[in-house]
Amino acid sequence: MIKAIIVEDEPYSCEHLASLLSGFCSNVELVGMAHDVKSGYELISKINPDLVLLDIEMPDGTGFDLLQKFAKIKFEIIFTTAFAEYAVKAFQFSAIHYLLKPIDPEGLVSAINKAEDELERKNIETRVNALYFNLQNQAGKGKKVVLSSGTKLYVIDSNEIIMCRSEKNYTQFYLADGSEITVARTMKEYDDLLVTNGFFRVHKQYLINIDYIKSFDRAGGGAVNLSNGLKIPVAGRK
Repeated sequence: MIKAIIVEDEPYSCEHLASLLSGFCSNVELVGMAHDVKSGYELISKINPDLVLLDIEMPDGTGFDLLQKFAKIKFEIIFTTAFAEYAVKAFQFSAIHYLLKPIDPEGLVSAINKAEDELERKNIETRVNALYFNLQNQAGKGKKVVLSSGTKLYVIDSNEIIMCRSEKNYTQFYLADGSEITVARTMKEYDDLLVTNGFFRVHKQYLINIDYIKSFDRAGGGAVNLSNGLKIPVAGRK
């Protein structure tokens, strides 16, 4: 059973989220609720929960302010947010779970299940650091990408990514230096994140950087030849 705390300043949102947890998440035990940064910090320190459902904007600060009070983060986090799209992308890149308000049951169940999986990895601090970097980077309209893989954090330029390959619930990044990074995120989450930086989905399994295209073969439904020697089919394209 996952011990969870809600930190949310709006009473209606807090009660609504509590009701959804009770009705749809049998693997979660709600052990407390707080309504601002100060009381949230005190409650988390006292109860030591497995999971915190954390609002971003609160009267006395932000959810980030609350997290920075802890020398070591030992709990999983699901942010509840109405942030602009650029910030949502930062959450996705960082493998930090988030829910857009108004929260629906399906989204909550999905986020809870992902958080439960991440509890075993014990790498929340790595992912929170990735989130901080991505928020700053996207706010400055930079093109660096932070990828969280296991306990490691990779900071790379998007133009160093040749392509991404989907493999079930994982995405494999192929870099210009010949290295590869595997991230526990689905390909679907990277479509919108990378297309603005010159990437194109040529196949249901591949997202490629158009700067690394060498040639195009028309035969057999078509294929793209990349600078790293790989030949990517365009059949099955979305």
